Amino acid sequence: MNISELFYSIQGEGKRTGYPSFFIRTNLCNLRCKFPGSNLCDTPYTSWNFENPDNLGELKIEDIITEYKKFHPCDIVVTGGEPTIQGRELTILCKEIKNLSDSSFPRSSVGTQNIFITLETNGTFISDYTDYIDLVSISPKLNSSVPFETEFEKGHNKNRLNFEALKSYHDYHQKGKFDVQWKFVITSEEDIKEIKDVQEKIGIKNQDIFLMPEGISEKELNVKRLLTVELCKKYKFNFTDRLHIKLWGNKRGV
Repeated sequence: MNISELFYSIQGEGKRTGYPSFFIRTNLCNLRCKFPGSNLCDTPYTSWNFENPDNLGELKIEDIITEYKKFHPCDIVVTGGEPTIQGRELTILCKEIKNLSDSSFPRSSVGTQNIFITLETNGTFISDYTDYIDLVSISPKLNSSVPFETEFEKGHNKNRLNFEALKSYHDYHQKGKFDVQWKFVITSEEDIKEIKDVQEKIGIKNQDIFLMPEGISEKELNVKRLLTVELCKKYKFNFTDRLHIKLWGNKRGV
């Protein structure tokens, strides 16, 4: 798989915030987010600058799993970039992880039944990897993410919302195939109208929606955090912070 980085940290976002987790960050993304104020996404080295020399490059799936075994927490987070671009490889990876035997973890209580896989995705693709995922964290990209006045504006705007794929994720969740959280980045209250439009078209429950402040520094998050909390209170959504940025700043490998 084309991999940006592998590291052991804690989950900083969503309903499993604080869980010790092994992160598999894939390289490449089909979108190019750029928010008001000119911030790019928080991992531009997987999208805007995917040829960054610090990215790991092509790794065998067995090598990824070997790295995981060095830490073997219960939680594995597959993130990006956009992992679902590599749908076939992602399916094999998650299947191999779920097929790990207890003997793979000497002196450890972690076994196959305890491994919990979270997939973080923009929701523009869906494939057979859903058979092996425990939690799908979907972050649909709003109009506030469009990189206006760049070469990527038209392509990003055209592809950022795939309602067929989003509805499939929702339907699978309704059938009990996996847990789900819908995570929306908040830049202003103007984002709420589009969020509610997405919610209505797909049928998402309030309890599954998390609002997260946009920002790549603690200073920026401080500005948006209180606004986001107030919007959660007003519209009965959940709040999620970005704990890893609060703890370490916008760094790689954390």
